[in-house]
Amino acid sequence: MTLLPYALPRRSVLAAAAGSAAVATLPACGGATSSSGDGTLTAGFDNEPVTLDPALSAAISSDRNILNLFYDSLLRQRRDGSFAPALATRWEAEDSAVTFTLRKDVTFHDGTRFDADAVVFNLKRVMDPGTHSTKAAALAKVASVEARGPRTVRLALKEPDPLLLIQLAHETGMMASPTALRENPGDFGRHPVGTGPFTFREWRSKVQLTAERNTSYWAGKTGGGAPKLEKVVVRFMTEAKVLRAELTTGGLHLVRTLPPEEYKQLAGDGQLTIEDAGVRRSYYTALNVTRGPLKDPLVREAFALAVDPRAVGKAAAAGEFDIAPSFATSGDWFYDGSLPAPAYDPDRARSTLRRAGLGGNVPITIVARRRAPDPTIAELLQSQLSEVGFAPEVEVLEFQTLLQRLQKQDFDAGLLVIDVPRLDPSLTFDPYFASDGPNNWSGLDDRVLDARLDEAAGSTDQAARTRAYVDIQRRILAQHYWVFLHQAKSPLIHSADLKGLELDIDGQWRLAHAHLAA
Repeated sequence: MTLLPYALPRRSVLAAAAGSAAVATLPACGGATSSSGDGTLTAGFDNEPVTLDPALSAAISSDRNILNLFYDSLLRQRRDGSFAPALATRWEAEDSAVTFTLRKDVTFHDGTRFDADAVVFNLKRVMDPGTHSTKAAALAKVASVEARGPRTVRLALKEPDPLLLIQLAHETGMMASPTALRENPGDFGRHPVGTGPFTFREWRSKVQLTAERNTSYWAGKTGGGAPKLEKVVVRFMTEAKVLRAELTTGGLHLVRTLPPEEYKQLAGDGQLTIEDAGVRRSYYTALNVTRGPLKDPLVREAFALAVDPRAVGKAAAAGEFDIAPSFATSGDWFYDGSLPAPAYDPDRARSTLRRAGLGGNVPITIVARRRAPDPTIAELLQSQLSEVGFAPEVEVLEFQTLLQRLQKQDFDAGLLVIDVPRLDPSLTFDPYFASDGPNNWSGLDDRVLDARLDEAAGSTDQAARTRAYVDIQRRILAQHYWVFLHQAKSPLIHSADLKGLELDIDGQWRLAHAHLAA
């Protein structure tokens, strides 16, 4: 899948011919949508969120599957990269400002009116340093936000921001009820209140989350169609074999992901649909540069040379994988074939460790998530690293504990995965490699890298952005901040009777039009 960057033109005006067009033009992946079937959809989910507050959400590759149940953003981004109206019906974008016209007659789930004041409240909350929002960087170029009447909001910009509409079509632009946030600020993330197609019912940690149809959903009033499902139950399940078994027995209609060794066993099952939507699960190891032996670039180089990504991919992805030097693959516009591929060379790894003054038994801690295939990958890394002189210990942790360790930089090497592609590389690189990025697990404080990231994100020149992102990747690889492993194929898997399922650009679900065929 080739993805192109979106850049704001000097002046552009976009509008919907009608409110229903915003929904009708979003492509569905599930076939016919004429059936009147409804009922309860049960989904298997391997990544229980830490919070359902979009301003604080940190799990970029998974949280939006659930956030999309409860929230609408100002815009929608179609899978071809273009934009469609959502809570905003019209927007005028210039270098110095963006002005939104808001949809009429929309209310939050608690009855609070959605209007310009609500938008100002939400965006200022993200921008407020006291919120500690994981999305604050997305609005860094916004100088001010003001209401100009009940249905008009103007964002004044410090400088042109070619990525602003992309950000406002995702978590940054999701609108939460100001009333609920004021009344229950400490627990809002456990009791989400938005304008979305489903309302929150309950959340039982490590068990399930339940959402119910929003019978007052605005799209139902504008011709876009009210939600068909009566209820969505998200069951939190981390064991891939259990997820597969539940799919085959009808206990689940939909799963977020399955590793290849599991989904390959489902081939030929007529009750299931398996579609390659172009999503890949890109596995990587983030190296902590703030402490211990991996603070030394030579030791990080030795780590990288000791790892055989192809062997990892064969063992963990059943041959269903690609190898790439970073998040970019040959289909991405910011890919460059001259970037060095992973170089597995145990002899050089040993000699590099000696150059660093370390003869062997170098202690490091690898943290990984308790979810297949991550423990298997961690064990393979442990074996490969041990052969060259490292003495790795592996800690397999629950997801929330892993996130806490990563955020505190209480680890040496962290095994993780993100879903790619995303429409713009800034959404992939900035959160992880900018010094102030919310997912800067490695603890980077690289001013050269920061400058190139800012340059790449701020430019509207395609050629200049390409050069900048190639330079960014080259520096990440040269400094061995991360070791990129393999990119496992991650098809969309659901029961054949689930229709009307839509996907965001990065493969995350939208269930507003989903239904179970009779």
